[in-house]
Amino acid sequence: MKKLICLVLALLMMASAAGADTVINSTENRHITPKAVGLNEVPEDISPTTGRVLSSLPVPKSFAGLALTGRYMPMLVQIDNTNGGVTYYDEGGKKRTRNPWGATYVDIVYESPLYESGETRLSFLYSDVIPSAVGPVRSARIGHAWLREEWDCGFMFYGYQSAAKTNVLAEFERYGADKKGVLFSGTVGSNKAWKQYYTKRKNLSTPHDKNGNAAAMTALIPNSHTAPNHAFLFTEEEMEGDTATVINVNYNHFAYNNTLEYNPRDGQYYRYVRDDHILWTDLDTQTAITFSNVIVQYVHVDWFGTNAPMMQNVVDSSNMKRFSNKAKVAEGNADFFLNGQHVAGFWQRKGMSDRTVFYDADGNELALHPGRTLIIMFPRGDGKYGDRERYVSYR
Repeated sequence: MKKLICLVLALLMMASAAGADTVINSTENRHITPKAVGLNEVPEDISPTTGRVLSSLPVPKSFAGLALTGRYMPMLVQIDNTNGGVTYYDEGGKKRTRNPWGATYVDIVYESPLYESGETRLSFLYSDVIPSAVGPVRSARIGHAWLREEWDCGFMFYGYQSAAKTNVLAEFERYGADKKGVLFSGTVGSNKAWKQYYTKRKNLSTPHDKNGNAAAMTALIPNSHTAPNHAFLFTEEEMEGDTATVINVNYNHFAYNNTLEYNPRDGQYYRYVRDDHILWTDLDTQTAITFSNVIVQYVHVDWFGTNAPMMQNVVDSSNMKRFSNKAKVAEGNADFFLNGQHVAGFWQRKGMSDRTVFYDADGNELALHPGRTLIIMFPRGDGKYGDRERYVSYR
């Protein structure tokens, strides 16, 4: 009898521990009606992407960016995230270095689906300070091309998806990006002006060694090209919600599962990668890449091959018919984590040239805290990829 009681108590304790995390329902109807929004204007000397005071930002030699030149021209860079993007030891005991560099200066980090089995890719958006060394630069998928359209910015990539229905070059042509002087492919010939700005890092294996001089490539964007105003709202006030000091992002893949832990001393979320719980750091500066804001944006994903995702971060008349989800507007649930708090919300992007707007529970546009933002485009639980084994939780 005592053994049975002990067993029951142990099971109850396990159930209690398992229930400590709140698992987010990515498809629930939150009954949020987005209110009308316009374009946000930021005061002079305030960054539209981070809300930071531009004149207070140090800009190293050979760098570029809004804080130095006064020209608002973001640069989006495809970044390697192989095996979690950290230094680890493989099964044979060999050291593998996969950390990004140039990450210390990034404004926004996007994480999005890459392989059906759970692997992800990163996209770094620079604007305030654009470094002269960024990497490892990797290939693009169709959803990344659509993300570039949102910012209408410079775009650095090393390779691209060419599968049927997800051909990246075809999307560049469809929306005219190939005529704007904003695309910087690393796989072009030496006759292109920017080819010299792609180099290889020593002591790193291919394809994890591609370095790009983002500052130099930004200078090649024609002065006639103007990026749209897609400024966020910012506030110094703390967001009120339920406690969220630990966020678990579970892709059901030991190398890509990651945890974000809130540090109240600096108001930042620190990202730990893999089931090994390794702190995500910049290879060059050896500093942690932290976030003032973490946004989980649930997106519908169709697959046209194991590594050919089509994520519905936007739809319009030319691409709507390609999705199994026939929604005319790209929208869905979103969850926000700021200052150790969580608020359930909503997101919407109406067209290819429109910005993604994030709404709080009352339908008002979300105000971010000044600083870096992580936006996780997570497959929602409505299809083959978004099953119950892949989820986001917090406590």
